[in-house]
Amino acid sequence: MSKLLDKDAILTCAELCSLENNSFASVAGFVIVKQMPSTAKGTVFLTLEDETGTSNIICWNNIYRKFRNQVVFSSFLLVHGKLQRANEVSHLIATNVRDISSLLKLIPNIK
Repeated sequence: MSKLLDKDAILTCAELCSLENNSFASVAGFVIVKQMPSTAKGTVFLTLEDETGTSNIICWNNIYRKFRNQVVFSSFLLVHGKLQRANEVSHLIATNVRDISSLLKLIPNIK
C-alpha cells in the first residue's frame, strides 16, 4: 500500500498538501507558531514544520481543551485530523494531538 494511502502513515508537510480535500491524515513537526486570537472563541492555530515545509493546524475549542497540555507545552507534535482545503490554502483540522517531544532524544548529536 502506498504511503499516502496508508491510514497509519505519518506524512511530511509536503505530502499532506498533496492530499485531496477531506482526507484524514497524520503529520508531525516542530511547533513554530501558536496563535489563540481573542476573536477566535478558543480556537488555536498551530504551524508545524518539518524538513519539507510547514503545515497549518486548526484546533477547535473542544480539541484544544482536550489536548491543552500537549498544545501548550510541547515543541514536537503528532497531529491527526481531516484536511480542509480552501483555494490554495490547506489546514489540518485536528482530532487528536500527541506530544512526541521525547522522540527528539533519539536524534544523535551532530559534531
